[in-house]
Amino acid sequence: MILVNYSGKPSRNEVAVPATLETQGDIEIICETINLAPNRNAKLVFRTWGDAQPPYQIRVRAPSGRVIVERVIRQLPTVDPQSAPPVSFSVQKGEYEISVTQLRGGAEGLATLTIT
Repeated sequence: MILVNYSGKPSRNEVAVPATLETQGDIEIICETINLAPNRNAKLVFRTWGDAQPPYQIRVRAPSGRVIVERVIRQLPTVDPQSAPPVSFSVQKGEYEISVTQLRGGAEGLATLTIT
């Protein structure tokens, strides 16, 4: 199990809400939390630690418990130049539960994005 914590800080000109991302599993979920504030878009990319093959299911639950993103994709968005675009969604204050699951295998990644 891998546990990672990313924190962001606001720039001088903006009032940003501090955000943290805690992630674990075989598929790492990465989100740039710098300047992440309400009514802004969180952008997710992923990194696999094993030989996980597509397809993948991505699901994001809002603080209300409602599923706001649910997709099956063939290629995980990564930081590589030719990868698929990041998975993006608008955020408000609260905790967002994020999961990515390999549909034909056991690889999985879970994360909690907290906007305070």
